[in-house]
Amino acid sequence: MNSLTKNDKTHRGMAGNIMQMAFLICMLLLLHPSDALSQSGRRHVNTGSNIMVEAKAGYGFLIPHRLEMEIFNSHFSSFEISISKQTFGGSRWEYMYAYPIIGLAYWYSNLGTSPYLGDAHAIYPYINFPITPPKSVRLYFRAGIGLGYLTKRFDRLDNYKNTAIGSHLNAAVSASLELRARIVNRLYFTGSIALTHFSNGSMKTPNYGINIPSIYAGVAYKLSKENAYTRSKLLPELYPYEFDGKKWFQVQFGAGLGYKNTDAEAGGSYMVYAMYANILKQVSFKSRLGFGLDVSYDGTDRMILETSSGEKLDSFIPIVKTGGNLAWELMISRVSFVLNIGGYFSGQYKTEGGIYEKFAIRYYFNQSIYTSITLKAHYARADYITFGLGYNLNIKYY
Repeated sequence: MNSLTKNDKTHRGMAGNIMQMAFLICMLLLLHPSDALSQSGRRHVNTGSNIMVEAKAGYGFLIPHRLEMEIFNSHFSSFEISISKQTFGGSRWEYMYAYPIIGLAYWYSNLGTSPYLGDAHAIYPYINFPITPPKSVRLYFRAGIGLGYLTKRFDRLDNYKNTAIGSHLNAAVSASLELRARIVNRLYFTGSIALTHFSNGSMKTPNYGINIPSIYAGVAYKLSKENAYTRSKLLPELYPYEFDGKKWFQVQFGAGLGYKNTDAEAGGSYMVYAMYANILKQVSFKSRLGFGLDVSYDGTDRMILETSSGEKLDSFIPIVKTGGNLAWELMISRVSFVLNIGGYFSGQYKTEGGIYEKFAIRYYFNQSIYTSITLKAHYARADYITFGLGYNLNIKYY
């Protein structure tokens, strides 16, 4: 019993450390300090006049996407406070994305006072992308990812009805369609339709995840009078890792490491190893398109095969999965978001299906080397998260 308790604490500690690392990387990705600098490296006169504070209240419900989650089917309120800044062209990506708003938000909900779920807290950086032209009323799309904390989690003895989440610490993802309207000089009304998601990527099972659609209303206030310079946006110089409009393609190689927990089903944690290669063509300042190849080893597959057959496997080869996919990379300065959708060529255990998806967030240290967080899923159901490094080879073909 003591050894089991010790292992459980070790797994919880590992999951917590990984989630904290993911949050720190996301903060680095979305709140990169170079955004506030001018081309000469000095702080621009605009940066002191574009800070906003915002508060909003929402009303929504938890989607019971599994039969076991019907007991959570209630409506409840949520609240968010944030601090943000209006970009003005301190980096080329700000110009290419129509000068979005970037910020940091804290979110809270009691989840309908459920005795099984407890309260939910989240803190995440976000980017608010303009959709319509700059007017007194404007439409935005906002996306954020960070760290979530749920006060209650699954426990075999004390909280076995919580099949949604197996850990306190989780990834928190937010996406919303937002309307912003100027009320007076520095005061804005905000209204939005949003989806908030909590998941730990199967680092601790069960992990059905929590999905909360909501509607929000709030106000945003600019802390100081608008600087006249902010009305004339900048078009800054290109940086080495940004697209220069010439004909390029990229060959990318990378590897990642992760682990999966199956305590709710079979018990224990298992390592996951992944390698990949992508060939992408730069089709615009923002996008790269191409295809990729994957090789992965999931320790839970070996456990399941050995359990079902009653025999130990002599080789790891039957466990290795290979696959091919279509790839798309969206560039935002040193940050990129990568989506791969494909199918498996080989692998003895594929009960989760022959189709897979990968969603990755990358940070480029320079034009060649990057770090990444990757979520792998099957038919939109999260399977595992890996953390890795990669190399990007830029090739000019004219």
